[in-house]
Amino acid sequence: MVERIALIGLSGSGKSAIAPLLADRLGWRPVDTDQMVEERFGLPITEIFARFGESVFRAAEREALLQATAQRHVVIATGGGIVLDERNWVPLRSGTAVVHLTARIETLAARLRSQWALDAASARPLLAGDLEARLHTLWEQRRALYQRADIVVETDRRTPEELVEVIAAAVHSRAERGLIPFLALASATGRSDLYVQSGLLAALGELARHRWPDARRAFVITDDHVARHWGEPTRRALEAGGFDVSVLRIPPGETSKILTTVEWLLDQLLGHGIERTDIVVALGGGVVGDLAGFVASIVLRGVGLVQVPTSLLAMVDASVGGKTGVDHQLGKNLIGTFYQPHLVVADPTVLETLPEAERRSGWAEVVKHAMIEYSATCQSVVPPLVELLQQRRFEDWWHSTDLDEVIRRNIVIKASVVAQDERESGLRRILNYGHTLGHAIEAASAYQLRHGEAVALGLRAAARIAQQMGLCSEELVALQDELLDAAGLPRTATLPVEEVLARLRYDKKVAGGMPTWILPVEPGRVVVRRDVPSQLVREVAAALLTTG
Repeated sequence: MVERIALIGLSGSGKSAIAPLLADRLGWRPVDTDQMVEERFGLPITEIFARFGESVFRAAEREALLQATAQRHVVIATGGGIVLDERNWVPLRSGTAVVHLTARIETLAARLRSQWALDAASARPLLAGDLEARLHTLWEQRRALYQRADIVVETDRRTPEELVEVIAAAVHSRAERGLIPFLALASATGRSDLYVQSGLLAALGELARHRWPDARRAFVITDDHVARHWGEPTRRALEAGGFDVSVLRIPPGETSKILTTVEWLLDQLLGHGIERTDIVVALGGGVVGDLAGFVASIVLRGVGLVQVPTSLLAMVDASVGGKTGVDHQLGKNLIGTFYQPHLVVADPTVLETLPEAERRSGWAEVVKHAMIEYSATCQSVVPPLVELLQQRRFEDWWHSTDLDEVIRRNIVIKASVVAQDERESGLRRILNYGHTLGHAIEAASAYQLRHGEAVALGLRAAARIAQQMGLCSEELVALQDELLDAAGLPRTATLPVEEVLARLRYDKKVAGGMPTWILPVEPGRVVVRRDVPSQLVREVAAALLTTG
């Protein structure tokens, strides 16, 4: 899914000349960041540098890029130095095909001299002096950054018309294969590029190689169940990308999500001589993703991490956002780190081997995202995810390519929250909608209940608490019940109420002994409350739980 094309390259590579021609070919609009900056200041770039300095220019250049990438169906001619700011690569990797236009230094110099002869004001300050030498220096400084482009196009000895056709064909081909990230997420631990498309697993090695050009080995962490179906396809895909591959298998299920497993995995990685340039590939559901992410974050103080989710829950939630960790006997996910995966490759076709019960369990997180969508993205979405989920039966989603879009929509919601609050100091708490009581139920069941099953009960409880507190209507409770019922998610569970309530004390969001509750107020909107009466919690929980 490509919404825009960004042309990058050194001065003289033809970005400004090609952008309008390519835009016309596609029926899009051209945007030139240098022109945007000049229009903002009312001055040529040479004068902006002279009066205000390079730092002011770079700040204006970044603002121009953000404005350009907020638009759809545009071809962006970027300034030559836009690649220097690591922050710029987030908008450049979000639904944007990045095309590097390149040429020999002699060609670039000849083009620039011709251009400056016609318009002296177009000269660039960074190229003053020995032009060829300056171009060569800039090339060496930026070479590795330009290598991040999705497509490289040589412009020597090609007419503008030929270049337009080459670029259009290359972008179309790469987009058809799903090799353009539909979203990128910035964090303290690096940029996370996210890809979602059916059939994408076969391109895993290509995507990983593009992200880590110099990496030698890939350590795949998976469980026995997933390995039977997807272990070898994953190995072949990575080997096709030039990686030496080692597969480390753990027993499936929540019981593996403990420090003992972490220690075993560290022994294996260190015993194999893992290096900082190697990568860890998490192939599996939420348990594998949390474990492998935790291990990748602490071995050698952090190595490259790829999340390849194989469950619906992991695709729409667990693989995105950088939460990693393991369980403790007192509660779920009490030990862990924040460590963003550098690459997320979600291929919905792998869900074909997912047991029906796991599909239904994962749907609870889809419903959760639908219920928090507007609070998460801070904007109206048409149609809202709630309405989208009502358009077909649960069983029909699995036979439709529209599932790709549902997964993307969920990831956008999750990523929007994480981008605003990576460390869960504020907004990110809304992602725990349904999880306050859900985690307590899951732990009290000794993890016999699936995560999504427990969360579904937590969602039902939160809506009923909100309704009793006058925050939402009975209709909203019924709407959420309808979405959960459509997936056959449980309405009740057989568990001791007191044991579940006791588990609430160990929730990570408890402060001053009081749980933090996320409560719905209308479809897509929730609020954070810490004043929920304990007696109300007890009554609602008792209505959902039976002692058998």
